[in-house]
Amino acid sequence: MICAPVLADPTHLALGHPGNDVWNHVWGYWWTAWAVAHGGLPLHTVLLGWPNGGSLWFIDIFNGIATLPIQWIGGPVGAYNAGIWLNLVLCGVGAYALARKVTESTEGAVLAGVAYMTAPHLLAQMYNGISETVSAGWLPLAILAMLNASEDPTPRKGAIAGLAVAVNAVANWYYGLFSGIVLIGLLVGAALREGRRRFKLRRWKAAAVMVVVAGGVAAAIAAVPFGLFAQSMGAADALVTRDPGFVWMTLVMHNMTDALALVHPGKYYSPDLKVAFGEDLIVVVYLGAALWLPAFLVFLTPLARQAEPWALLLGLFVLLSLGPFLFVDGHYVQVAGGWLPLPFLALFEWFPMFSRISHAYRFTVGSTLALAVLVAFVVKVGPRYGLAARWVALAIGGARIVEAFFLSPAVFPLPVSLVSVPAIYATLGAGAVIDLPITMPVLARSKLLVNQIIHQQPVPFGLNDPVPRYLHENHYTHYIVALERRSTMFLPPEIPVIDLAAAKQNLLDHGARWIVVHRDSYTADQYIRVAHFLDLTAQAVGDDGTVRVYDLSFPLGE
Repeated sequence: MICAPVLADPTHLALGHPGNDVWNHVWGYWWTAWAVAHGGLPLHTVLLGWPNGGSLWFIDIFNGIATLPIQWIGGPVGAYNAGIWLNLVLCGVGAYALARKVTESTEGAVLAGVAYMTAPHLLAQMYNGISETVSAGWLPLAILAMLNASEDPTPRKGAIAGLAVAVNAVANWYYGLFSGIVLIGLLVGAALREGRRRFKLRRWKAAAVMVVVAGGVAAAIAAVPFGLFAQSMGAADALVTRDPGFVWMTLVMHNMTDALALVHPGKYYSPDLKVAFGEDLIVVVYLGAALWLPAFLVFLTPLARQAEPWALLLGLFVLLSLGPFLFVDGHYVQVAGGWLPLPFLALFEWFPMFSRISHAYRFTVGSTLALAVLVAFVVKVGPRYGLAARWVALAIGGARIVEAFFLSPAVFPLPVSLVSVPAIYATLGAGAVIDLPITMPVLARSKLLVNQIIHQQPVPFGLNDPVPRYLHENHYTHYIVALERRSTMFLPPEIPVIDLAAAKQNLLDHGARWIVVHRDSYTADQYIRVAHFLDLTAQAVGDDGTVRVYDLSFPLGE
């Protein structure tokens, strides 16, 4: 049902709003396959950031590699859609398996799986086209493996737990951190329990061996990918960076978590990124009354003691999801002349892993998982009060689906993006491609990335960057930027021909050849100015009515 909008053409229709990050992620799936086909790892590319290229870690590299066989058959769009579908299924399976272990209720486990995979937050992330955040099914499986190992500490179960934690982390670094938080909780809980019992050296030795094995396996698998990821971010030629200043500004000015949004139904968006920044991205942290209302009922039943750890986990993840300062109904709460700080702020300042978190609201995934387990307890306790478990599960599950799809801030049905590369790109030969307008908004320009699937030539732009420095510094392309920003429809009376000729030659010397003008992305006046300039300084070699191609290799004025 969730993925139904792409079924009509799954190799060209990609899940996600066309104004968001879907294009970057489809490109990343393609680039992963391209790098492997060319005998390398997708760690450095010459395809972006021309003329120098740069280091790049595609944030959804795990699914990009996992879906390579699908891409070889159905292309990058098919692989992207399949990755989302498979991860949604895994969310359901993972939450089912965890809840089944914890509650021993089959009906409750089914409800937990449905509740987790229909989380409004995950639906919103699919709307945003951020595919790696849907890899949330590994988290409950990692927690399940850790529970099994803590209850019966053997080297084998420790190895399985280490493997599960590592896979979860590589699939999504945020969720790897979440499993680490749960691990700390399990260790503290185990120490407290053992402290109340008579000391047993044999049990402590077994637990120590298990922890060492689990940690060794997790480190052996995750250390190399994490090291490469960190290296790509810190490299001098990094195409995507996460310096602390940028992370902090993003965290407190763009990715705030509104405490009211956790419980406010309907189309309540705070922050509203459309109003604030003109973006189509949506922030959804709504947990859903269909879950948290029945979850509280557990604490009126004999199962309250068993459910306590999950309530504590819920509270912890909710608190962390609020970020460094309390933000309520669109405003930071002021106390003593400053914003009210929350525990996340201390963690951000003290621990390196937290200092790279620019989306605190993703802790909502951990909150949702804890809620899913709690409602599984509700189903288990139903028969004690004369209520059939299946009917309790159906009632809560039905309410959850209706609320998530129609009464939450999530958008349903999901929009799709048509990935259709203009045929004219197939006519381009060797040489870097400069798509115009240069001054397009970053998210709008990302749509042009997928054209590289066809022409496979370098482009000057990155994934989420402003106008590249080289285009600013080169007089020819800087002149085009100036024309795009002029308020009159005519060219300036004097054109610096000599400077432009030298700058154009510099472009050619660095490997550029093609300029592709996207008519629909210009106003009428902008297009007249830019096209007139290019007609004077390059050679038009193709026009399909919406895209006009110029060859820079022709001498100025021909």
